[in-house]
Amino acid sequence: MTTEQIIHPTAKIRAGAMLQGSIIIGANTFVAAGAVIAANGGTIEIGSNTVIMENAVIRSSAKFNCKIGNNVLIGPKAGITGATIADCCFVATNGTVFQGSVLSTGTVLAVNGIIQIDSYCPANTFIPINHIAFGKPARIYSPLEMNDFHDDLGKTGFTKYVYGIDTTGLSNAEVYRQLTEKFLRSVPG
Repeated sequence: MTTEQIIHPTAKIRAGAMLQGSIIIGANTFVAAGAVIAANGGTIEIGSNTVIMENAVIRSSAKFNCKIGNNVLIGPKAGITGATIADCCFVATNGTVFQGSVLSTGTVLAVNGIIQIDSYCPANTFIPINHIAFGKPARIYSPLEMNDFHDDLGKTGFTKYVYGIDTTGLSNAEVYRQLTEKFLRSVPG
């Protein structure tokens, strides 16, 4: 596993930002204090003229690389894990984008919005405040549709898709024991 970091000389990485693992950051990109960019077994590529604000967390894993395009704005406390974000997108404060998701050009994820696993957002998709996008193409679920969303998400096998663990017949305790043990085995040194 390579841990090479290629940071363009015009990128601005503020003191207090944490970069770990195999990361490429393009020209004129800004990474604020408190941001965490952690390539945990995979790679992270961030384009040019992108802004990553305070306390945002961007992660990859052995199964899910993360790629963020040019002119993307990632708001404070946003979380991006193993997703692909095209050019000119916006992920607002507390926005969360899960593994395997693809955001096409011009996608906007508003405050506290979520884009769930393996979802596809066509160009110029807008996910309102406190809403969830899920599916291919993404369906937008309002807070009043959480039962429908949970039913649809339950059909995907979230834990198997993200972590490779089949939870059939397992108790919650056994699921989380397996998840933590698998994660700990994958952490270098």
